[in-house]
Amino acid sequence: MTEATQDLQRRAAALTTQAEARARAYQRSTWIRFVGVFFPIPFVVVLFRLNFDAWAYYVAGALFILSAAVLYTIDSAASDKVDAAAKAAEKAEEAYDKALRRELKLR
Repeated sequence: MTEATQDLQRRAAALTTQAEARARAYQRSTWIRFVGVFFPIPFVVVLFRLNFDAWAYYVAGALFILSAAVLYTIDSAASDKVDAAAKAAEKAEEAYDKALRRELKLR
């Protein structure tokens, strides 16, 4: 293998490792975000349901919808980063495979 092919192999391995690490971090943090959004507001409403006035339910509903929208935005951005890392690793692997095939044809 030539030096250039070995560099491509190392780059592909490094990007694959980075993509896997990003995916693990995303999976680990996603459930925390979901619990942080979908647990507190309904819990408070259930806990204090006998003490709330009617307008408080509207406020709780608005907060719930707003927090869900924020979660969706944050989660979409994190998901896009994971997808970009996976695509970069895939392209690096393809470049390495192409260089290796080209090198084997020359022999």
